[in-house]
Amino acid sequence: MGAAGTARPAVAPGSGPHPSPGRDAAPGDGVEVVRARFGLGHRHGRCVLGEALAALVLDGGEDIARTLWLDTETTGLAGGTGTYAFLVGLAYVDGDVLVTEQFLLRRLSAEPRLLAALAARLGARRLVTFNGRRFDWPILEARFVLARQSPAVLDAHTDLIYPARRLWHRVLGTHRLSAIEAEVLGAPRDGDIPGWEIPMRYVEYLRTTDRAVLNPIMTHNRADLLALVLLHGEVARILRAPRAAGVPLDWEGAGVLLGRQGRHDQAVDCLARAVGETDEPAARWRILRRLTRAHRLVGDPDGARARWEAEAVAWRRPDRLRAHVLEEVAKGRAKQGDIAGAKAATEEALALASWLNRDARFVPAALSRLADRLRARLARLDDRHG
Repeated sequence: MGAAGTARPAVAPGSGPHPSPGRDAAPGDGVEVVRARFGLGHRHGRCVLGEALAALVLDGGEDIARTLWLDTETTGLAGGTGTYAFLVGLAYVDGDVLVTEQFLLRRLSAEPRLLAALAARLGARRLVTFNGRRFDWPILEARFVLARQSPAVLDAHTDLIYPARRLWHRVLGTHRLSAIEAEVLGAPRDGDIPGWEIPMRYVEYLRTTDRAVLNPIMTHNRADLLALVLLHGEVARILRAPRAAGVPLDWEGAGVLLGRQGRHDQAVDCLARAVGETDEPAARWRILRRLTRAHRLVGDPDGARARWEAEAVAWRRPDRLRAHVLEEVAKGRAKQGDIAGAKAATEEALALASWLNRDARFVPAALSRLADRLRARLARLDDRHG
């Protein structure tokens, strides 16, 4: 699957949603399976299901025919051997529809049957979760072991919480799925059951056997699965063309993710934009270091040196950031053979560091180390100049 603009999704657009759930297993077995189908024209907030899946195909890194999206509901949020995954929701593409398949544990004694059915679905598939590496999957692995069954062997596991944190935590103040669903996907939930209430509802069901008690949980889990699929596509779409994102975005986070994918040209663009949007010295220094490293990785050391020179002109505050920037300017000038220019930058940085070192508001140890480095650099430059 290529990245060309003419590439077509492996699934054809459907005419619309088919979300009516149907039960496909007898509750008498202790495990109930509920399926729902969504046409690729189904809209969730501002996102269209078919477009999200097409973005994954165009991204070239996902075989959606082998991808399973997974979300669990459990009897507790802390994990541990006493925590059951009483509802395991899966989503997968079947022809021109997305199918959600929910395995509901109607009796705790039926857990081995639920796990066996789940293992049959999971084997050699690409799994996608949200916080699944730390929560959902460890709980399921523990349940497999306690049931004396072998955990399913996954082909790959993508946890979307990591790109979500990079792209939106600093922008939204959180990277919770519900917040991203509302602010990024444009699909706030009304009347959704809060997560903390779910374990209590299931305990109530076990006590009363009133199946209706679980209906809000089933709806919540199905909505989580849809949000997971659409978020997966949205992350792929945004990283393919960040400037066309059309949603709030942490440009530094986008640059980091693109750099990890080896797309350093785009990383440079995103990180440069991030520098332009922050005046906080520590954040600016962190982003500048990432930006100049991206320049070097793309084979543009002159671009890295030009960034430090431009920052020395732009950032005139007498603070640690300026001292560090001047140190980097001195390194660049020395590599270019401009010894006089390197000495001038080093002397200015040393004078600033020495002045700041007398101010109790700053960290003396860090500034002392900076001053020591600058003195050593100045001595080396004097030797070269001599």
